[in-house]
Amino acid sequence: MGEVDEAAAPARKIEDPSALNVDPDKGERLYKSAIIHTKQGTTYRMVAKMLPIGKLDIVHYACDLLPDGTPEGKRRVNRILAVLPQRFDSEIAYIQKVAKGNGEEVQAVWVHDLTGLPDLVAQANSLEEWTKKQAAEINKKTS
Repeated sequence: MGEVDEAAAPARKIEDPSALNVDPDKGERLYKSAIIHTKQGTTYRMVAKMLPIGKLDIVHYACDLLPDGTPEGKRRVNRILAVLPQRFDSEIAYIQKVAKGNGEEVQAVWVHDLTGLPDLVAQANSLEEWTKKQAAEINKKTS
């Protein structure tokens, strides 16, 4: 009868739900990033990209921010697609409300505007340096 190919099918790539891929060739750019930190030690990270249609894709999650700025142990990942730019500030307010609902008190909110930078490389470098700075600030406050 018919032969069966016993070669293993290639494994499907598992996408990171917290990833926000930006393709400048499609007219996408980083927009803003925010870090919200509570007195109880929870850190929320949010990043948004601007789409060529003038809307945002936003990703935010709770995580542990390592001293080098790397988010670890991502949880409660939220993706919001193709929304107006005003939604960025609304999401910060929402995250603060969620933290309060969880019995936590917001200690600090930092926002980094990436819109004035010339290209994706400059945006990515600025975001990395800013995140490291905020991680150091958080680790200093919790020490």
